[in-house]
Amino acid sequence: MQQSRINWAVWVPLFFIALYILPLDLRPLWSPDELRYGEISREMVASGNWIVPTFNDLRYFEKPIMGYWFNAIAQVLFGDTNFAVRIASALATFGGALILVSVVGRMADRRQGWLTAGVFLSMFMVAAIGTYSVLDGMLAFWLTACYAAFFFATEATTTKQRWIYYGLAGFSCGCAVLTKGFLALALPVIVVVPYMIVQKQFLEILRWGWWVMLVAFVTCLPWSLAIHAAEPDYWNYFFWEEHIHRFSAEDAQHAAPIWYYVPFLFLGTLPWIFWAPSATIQLKGELSKPLIRYSVLWALMPFLLFSYASGKLATYILPCMAPIAILLTHGIIKAYNNKAKGLTIGSIINGLFFATVAITLMVMFFMGKLPLDETESYRPWIALFILGFWAACAFFAAKAKAFESKFAAYMLSPLALFALFSTVVPNSTIDSKMPARFMEELAPKVSDNMVLIADYPDTMSAINWYLKRTDVYITKGMGEVDYGLGYEDSKHRYVPFKQLGDFIKQQQEHAPVLLHFRNLPTLPDDFPKPDDHVDRGRYHALIFNQQDAQ
Repeated sequence: MQQSRINWAVWVPLFFIALYILPLDLRPLWSPDELRYGEISREMVASGNWIVPTFNDLRYFEKPIMGYWFNAIAQVLFGDTNFAVRIASALATFGGALILVSVVGRMADRRQGWLTAGVFLSMFMVAAIGTYSVLDGMLAFWLTACYAAFFFATEATTTKQRWIYYGLAGFSCGCAVLTKGFLALALPVIVVVPYMIVQKQFLEILRWGWWVMLVAFVTCLPWSLAIHAAEPDYWNYFFWEEHIHRFSAEDAQHAAPIWYYVPFLFLGTLPWIFWAPSATIQLKGELSKPLIRYSVLWALMPFLLFSYASGKLATYILPCMAPIAILLTHGIIKAYNNKAKGLTIGSIINGLFFATVAITLMVMFFMGKLPLDETESYRPWIALFILGFWAACAFFAAKAKAFESKFAAYMLSPLALFALFSTVVPNSTIDSKMPARFMEELAPKVSDNMVLIADYPDTMSAINWYLKRTDVYITKGMGEVDYGLGYEDSKHRYVPFKQLGDFIKQQQEHAPVLLHFRNLPTLPDDFPKPDDHVDRGRYHALIFNQQDAQ
């Protein structure tokens, strides 16, 4: 390979800033995920209770505490902003990239480590989740740290090193449990145990397993005891409902077929999926290298476990992306050194694919087939630039002779997409998934004493976040707050839809009432008549004045 003229230790962090950090505050928060995680952390800061997660001041026990802590710390530093809600996910993703630099840098060289980080950060799934507020990015960081520490431990040459690396593995595993639950205990085991058997080091894990589990246990213990003291039913609910039922039940939440993750694997590894065939061929005979063998198990075993589980979400396979980046980068470098034509062919296919998508988009635009109103005619042109930029980077990579130019161009291809994504989202999507504009219009009409009612938790979270209220009543469906509403001190916060009309009339005797719907239903003939109606897209709010003020 030609000597690189690019200082990747500088350019990869700059790429991270451009693709991840700068766009964080540009687009409104999405419903339901970002509003939910932002609100739970906001309530933590506002109440000063950093032990018990609450959502609309209801007990919310679907996840442990650590992810909320990081989001809450960000809000303390940056306020109740879109940036604060997302920055923890972005930094966790960059942390995972730096771990890859360390792992690959030690086994190969530092330059290949930074190239691996570049592949990882530019993967579509990694970037999408890393600029979006969910807990999966933080979980993936801790799991990546855990897998890396285990690998370093297996390569350690001194007892002191083993104490340190197995201890770091236990700490990372404990933090992963505190981020998303007990599955973090199983994921390292299904990778490390087979690897150590293959490496003929199985007795090693028996000698040091106790130390790993002890450190993980001690890491989890303080908050585990604190939440048990504050809410004795937490662990019962969290273990049985959020783990056993979600993983294995036939009617589990987000149930999907066993092949569900296959298309997401292809989509998630864009743009590198077009180089993957050539890179994969080059891995033939490389399994003798410990890191390559370990990375195969690291990518494959969690993927199979998540595919077997009944409940599935695309974000679950995010921990598989780090080892895939290791394997792809190694194969790409070897393909270039061997003058394989697959990289050039893959680049051309990549460019043609996105050029075709761009042409198809513009044809649909001129035919009036896009879901745009008369004020949005500029959006397809921005989309054309995004797709054209992607295709141009791919074609440049196909033409470039020097490895560093080819690789850099390819890595940059998704940059325009993530930088300009907020400008191409149509109003129909904004006003059905991003309630910021609707709530901005509604806010001046809401008084401090107004009784607030939402049809579902999705609409409830918008009221919580934008109006800073945690006393919202729920009607129609309890959804994810059904557990919290089951407590005696919270049952009154649910109003069955059949009783809603009478409830509104009762509340009007002493306060105005706001009823928030996402998709306005058909109301009974005897339902109270609203005095005002605010709607934007699929969001609707009915306002009922206080009776003595009429």
